[in-house]
Amino acid sequence: MINLGTYKGFGLALGDTSLEANRLSLYCLLNDNILLKRFPKEEKCPEDFVPSSSVEWCEKSFDIPVVPDYYPDWCSQYLYRKVWREDKWILGRKLFVKPADRYKRFTGFITTGTYKKKKKPPLIWSEILFFKNEWRYYITKGKVVCGEWYWGDEENTTPAPELNIKIPEDYSGALDFGELANGKLALIESQHPFACGWYGPKEKDHLYFQWIIDGWNYMMNINKLLTSKEMNQL
Repeated sequence: MINLGTYKGFGLALGDTSLEANRLSLYCLLNDNILLKRFPKEEKCPEDFVPSSSVEWCEKSFDIPVVPDYYPDWCSQYLYRKVWREDKWILGRKLFVKPADRYKRFTGFITTGTYKKKKKPPLIWSEILFFKNEWRYYITKGKVVCGEWYWGDEENTTPAPELNIKIPEDYSGALDFGELANGKLALIESQHPFACGWYGPKEKDHLYFQWIIDGWNYMMNINKLLTSKEMNQL
């Protein structure tokens, strides 16, 4: 059973038909002591509910916009490639590019070395790696809650490898790691613990929903600190 703490239940945006929303709806239906409500997309989720829909909808609850930290410094030794921020469009090289300022402004992609699909800055660039398999690890307060495979050799996938890295105790989020041809695990990217896809079986749904709750507490604490810091600078 999950622990909602001080929250009344989960909030979903009206019209959300994602797999995660459907699984959450079923879980709440089977556990009738867990409240689930839907709210208009144009409004932010009430503070006494945990929002569990799209990035855009969850972000309405933040006083200060959340800036992605896809490649934390403490994970730099697991990159195995050069990653950097450069706010000009790079020509003549095929590279991977992502938006540096916010989630989902555009989906990261491999460039052609031309102006095709050119995007506005700010930008994060990365040399290209190729992965055999990819897993997502769900982290709460520096501890791996679970790890789930989501891409690669579908016929021969194995359970998520043990993540033998030192994770800061104050970190909560999702870490995507990929298997290289030499068998090493490389960081694909890190994401904040909200509006992240779930790749586990129904038997583990409760782990994901608890991660959402704990992750939302983590995000609210971060946002309060950022807001307080900004106010003090006025």
